[in-house]
Amino acid sequence: MRRKKGSGRKIELTKMKLFLLCLVVFIMFVGIGRSIGEKLTSKATNAEEKLAENDLEKKEKEKETKNNSGKTEEVREDKAVKKEKHNEEKQETKKDTEVAEKDVEAKEVKEEKPIDQEKNSSNDNKKVAYLTFDDGPSVVVTPQVLDILDNCNVKATFFVIGSLAEQNSDLIKREYNSGHAVGNHTYSHNYKYIYSSVNNLLSDIDKCENVLKGILGNDFHSAAFRFPGGSFGQKKQPFKDVLKNKGIGYVDWNALNGDAEGHNIPKDRLVQRLVQTTQGKNKVVILMHDAGAKKTTAQALPEIINYFKKQGYEFKTIDQEAINGF
Repeated sequence: MRRKKGSGRKIELTKMKLFLLCLVVFIMFVGIGRSIGEKLTSKATNAEEKLAENDLEKKEKEKETKNNSGKTEEVREDKAVKKEKHNEEKQETKKDTEVAEKDVEAKEVKEEKPIDQEKNSSNDNKKVAYLTFDDGPSVVVTPQVLDILDNCNVKATFFVIGSLAEQNSDLIKREYNSGHAVGNHTYSHNYKYIYSSVNNLLSDIDKCENVLKGILGNDFHSAAFRFPGGSFGQKKQPFKDVLKNKGIGYVDWNALNGDAEGHNIPKDRLVQRLVQTTQGKNKVVILMHDAGAKKTTAQALPEIINYFKKQGYEFKTIDQEAINGF
């Protein structure tokens, strides 16, 4: 009996130990599970927070990118608008320039006509030719004209534009030192400006004269003045009256080669035009141009000089005596 009771207690103790062991194991597993759960929960929470932060950062970047894109687009649009505006202004300026040039050429064609032959007729049967060149000096045509005049031993008169004289002072010196006469043709040759008032014309004449004095010396005085487009017409009368009162001599022309009537006119036509406009005249003041676009004028010049020589003309330059004789 005692053995059975001792054996039963041992069994109960063993069960108790197993129960306690299982309980301990259970508690350990519960603790480990809780720890793992907390860690997993923490990681999940961190992951969610990180995702949320990334999402927020991504949205902020997208917003910033959108703003920058908008700004870039605005800058591009602004540049495009400015560029378009600049191109429009450039086109308008180009159109204005073309209109102004056409207006000047139209005025030259309209106004540059030979003056009345009877007005310049003289009892003196001596034939005299005054070769005159307007709108220079130019780096291409003027040297060619000077070379031809030197080779032919002929003197001429150059009515120069002051702004071009500033740019080509060496050519002005060459003209003067070669024995040619240098005349005043205003500083700007801007019809709209110089003919808007008498004061503007006088100012432009003085400005050109000062440029020439700066190149040739203070003792220099222009041989004469020539109105851009000529002094023809009643509209120019107030300007002519002022010049006369100030003792400024001016001279027009009674013959021309027609080089103001277009660009690159064939030299044969220039010679023919000159022959037509000099018929029956003993004293001829011939209008020609040595501007950069008048290349055929230089080409026609040797034939023009030969024509006058064959007709018995003497070549002279414009001076005050010549002006008084016109």
